[in-house]
Amino acid sequence: MFTFQMQQQHFGSLPGQQKSMCGGQRYRVSTAVGDGVFHAQKRLSIVAHHTTTAGSSFGTIKPKLSYRGIRHAAQSIVLPDGMSTQKVDVLSTLEGSAPPPPPISKSDEAFLEDGIEFVWGTKDLSVDELNMLFEKVGFPRRDPGRLATALANTHTTVWVRAARKSRLAKEGQLLGFGRATSDGSLSATIWDVAVAPQWQRGGIGRGLVERLTAHLVQQGIPTVTLYAEPGVVGLYEKLGFVKDPMAVKGLAFQSKSERGKELVASLTPGRS
Repeated sequence: MFTFQMQQQHFGSLPGQQKSMCGGQRYRVSTAVGDGVFHAQKRLSIVAHHTTTAGSSFGTIKPKLSYRGIRHAAQSIVLPDGMSTQKVDVLSTLEGSAPPPPPISKSDEAFLEDGIEFVWGTKDLSVDELNMLFEKVGFPRRDPGRLATALANTHTTVWVRAARKSRLAKEGQLLGFGRATSDGSLSATIWDVAVAPQWQRGGIGRGLVERLTAHLVQQGIPTVTLYAEPGVVGLYEKLGFVKDPMAVKGLAFQSKSERGKELVASLTPGRS
């Protein structure tokens, strides 16, 4: 299955509206989230999301956040209707240079003293172990071959391993992970931030996001975004992220939907 993502801009939110469909066809719900693209079990193909209430059959939409720098995030105000009181300032940020990188709250040396090591790149990173980590935190397990290809095409990867054996982990064991896709110039998106349950609440997740964001900003990339679990939006706001005031929503083309299969067949030579 392949996924083709598009974007549409929507200002504000529509209270109580579950979805907005396109073209009168049969659709399959799909929403961009922190662990990739999650496909709800509905026979749908393309859908533009506005607001989904928690506990509905369509799941909970994960807010999109953009990095603006800690000072800007502290000053930014987003009203309940989704409109930003600093929209002009936000637009100028998008068009200008990157905001200052976030400070690293805990150094690599301090983590190492606790038996935790941050590693850049994918060398020595086991795809099978990464899939096990995803399963532990509730992310979908990915096809090993496709996951390996995704990692090879990822702009920046940072992961965490146990620097020494302990009662919670063996030496070298994968404890946390995060990655970012990017065009290397204009924008980047952080994905798949995960920390093993027994190692959560120890600063690893924060450390992953701080390091990824700082690395991307230091490369001069002006727009850094991520999709957050609703329960951790507050943490990301402390790191300099703000809820996307432009309310950009994701759409996804699904090749396994009935309409998707027809379109794929029409574009594939030798198939009818």
